[in-house]
Amino acid sequence: MYLRGPVFELYMVMKQANMKHKTISRLMHGGMIMSIIFGLTACNGTDSSDKKSNDSSIDSSMAATSAAATRDSATAAKAKKKKKGQMSVAMPMRDSAKMVKDMHGVYNRAEKAPEFPGGESALSTYINRNLTYPQSAIENGTSGTVHVSFVVDEHRKVVNPQALDGKNLGDDLVNQTLKVFSNMPAWTPGMVHGKKVKTRLEVPVTFELADQ
Repeated sequence: MYLRGPVFELYMVMKQANMKHKTISRLMHGGMIMSIIFGLTACNGTDSSDKKSNDSSIDSSMAATSAAATRDSATAAKAKKKKKGQMSVAMPMRDSAKMVKDMHGVYNRAEKAPEFPGGESALSTYINRNLTYPQSAIENGTSGTVHVSFVVDEHRKVVNPQALDGKNLGDDLVNQTLKVFSNMPAWTPGMVHGKKVKTRLEVPVTFELADQ
């Protein structure tokens, strides 16, 4: 069957129109695919760039934090090193209470008080040379005073030293202090009516922190 005349012309127009439609569809379809590919590529590049940027920011932040912590640690250590421990003592003031003797023959005070050889300054020097201020106590900021009660007998010996307080200083410092008193050199004994007697004394030992 052959097409002629107006019918043939109509057929050719429709055929060409159909071919153009398919061509346009293929081109549009291809264009959409390329657009999607380019879009994904661009997004991937952006995400990668953003990730690198974020990683860089995190690394910089961590580095800054580490550096600050190191500086703080160094500053704290330096501050601790600036402190040193030192001890001091003070001889008791002359007691105005009535002079009495207990059942053990120990006077609460004497007409002439017992004396450490060299006096109060020599006693302070002795304490600082023989008593150690623990580094742990310095770092913890431990300071305070312990009152030591003891007897100087008629034979010039220090007898039965006891801590009346000082619990806040800890057992280490208190026990060291009592040991130093027990090992003290001979004192000049107290005198009552020209006679050597046993006399009880109370001496405060102060532990304090000072800048180096």
